[in-house]
Amino acid sequence: MTADTERLYFDNLRLSRLEYEQRHVYLYSRPRCLSLVIGNACNIACLHCYQAKNGDSLLRPPEIAAELRRELMAFYPYVSTLRIQGGEVFAIRGFRELIDDVAQVVRRPILSISTNGTLIDDEWAERLVRTPFSDVTVSIDGATRATYNRLRKGADLDRVLANIDRIQRWKAQLATDLPYLDSFFVIMRSNFREIPQYLESMRRCGMTSVALQTMELSPENIARVPALAADEAIAARGEVEELHAILRDVLPHFRKRFRAVRVSGLETLFEAHGLSAAFLAEGEEGLYPDSDGLSEGAFDLCPNPWTTLFLVENGDAHLCFLSQPIGNLYSESLSTLWNSPNAISKRSDIIAGRYIASGCSRQYCGWRDGKPSPPTNIGPRQEWSELVRIQAGGQAEAGESEYLALVRKLMAEERRKRHELEVHKRSLESQLEAARNHIQDLEAAAAAHGGSARRRPLLARAARRAWKALGNLRHRLS
Repeated sequence: MTADTERLYFDNLRLSRLEYEQRHVYLYSRPRCLSLVIGNACNIACLHCYQAKNGDSLLRPPEIAAELRRELMAFYPYVSTLRIQGGEVFAIRGFRELIDDVAQVVRRPILSISTNGTLIDDEWAERLVRTPFSDVTVSIDGATRATYNRLRKGADLDRVLANIDRIQRWKAQLATDLPYLDSFFVIMRSNFREIPQYLESMRRCGMTSVALQTMELSPENIARVPALAADEAIAARGEVEELHAILRDVLPHFRKRFRAVRVSGLETLFEAHGLSAAFLAEGEEGLYPDSDGLSEGAFDLCPNPWTTLFLVENGDAHLCFLSQPIGNLYSESLSTLWNSPNAISKRSDIIAGRYIASGCSRQYCGWRDGKPSPPTNIGPRQEWSELVRIQAGGQAEAGESEYLALVRKLMAEERRKRHELEVHKRSLESQLEAARNHIQDLEAAAAAHGGSARRRPLLARAARRAWKALGNLRHRLS
């Protein structure tokens, strides 16, 4: 890392902290955590995967992907963590080139990936250690081969554990602690009784931390497996109590043996059944948010909207893995999205304690709702001058390239046309309402002349024809 790159990084960290402490909603700092879901392609089929499997990818088509990669490279000098996910990252074309981009820009170990661990051969194991990556998270949803292989169709637990061992051997050979290895476990009806065995297995593998999260039900996984909720969601009182007892027993023991045992979604589940969730410490030991050093212990203010830009495979941009999108990178540049009206609005809502209204997840983050957070004391006066100096210095913007510029121009034109269509639609609806009232007047006139509709055939037929035409027009409009 050059001296200039190092200065940019530390200046950005200081600026980010100052803006967070003072509750700024327009940010001059860049994201400290950049997360990319580069695609949803995968080499296995997990029963509970919440993603669509439609081939969306940030790295396709190649012409646009190359320009997006250049735009992303402008952010790398500022980030503490570049988190990359799939699908399965090792199965997605373009992942290797993305790693090459990072190596060109920074030498700090900023790379962090999530993987199913099935495709880590010896070449990749060596590269993960030499690059170096900071963290590798391996998803493992069972302690026994039978459970794991059933939930993760096409994968084999023994093979994954052998691949983890490859990385450990390279770490030992090169005498390094990096990358840190951790594991992610989705809690389901068919695997929750294996949690103690799973934790012990991960300890033996040399994992530094583990995470336990309740299963997310999505339209995508329910469409693929209609019985998923009935078969795998833990909802019955007896099973919830059993899970509660298991975790109360094992968490204190294993939190002494890992750097961290993080949990998510369990507080919501237990409190819904009147069970105490205090022992989980989900606020302090949860997966979300990752403060990146901005906040210690329980969070007075969720730091994610001040630290994190999260991009998913269809181009949607979020300020947190769990929140609603603030825009789309195919419509606006990354720098514009970071301070878009939706981003500013979300920061304002969160400062006021309106987490759910801002688009946060009720299941995973609802416990923070209703906690307003005024600015904190900014500290010594020289920090104010530091803020002004860093803001005045500014940061280089990545130039927008030909293909991305064209895509964004086309998207802007599409938004303009949609707006015009919406205006036209509202005008038609107003005309339809007027026509409906006119038809009702015709029917009233027919009734006022007395007798049955047959005695007033002209008015009756006109009303029927008008109602039919109105129905056809409504159908076309919808």
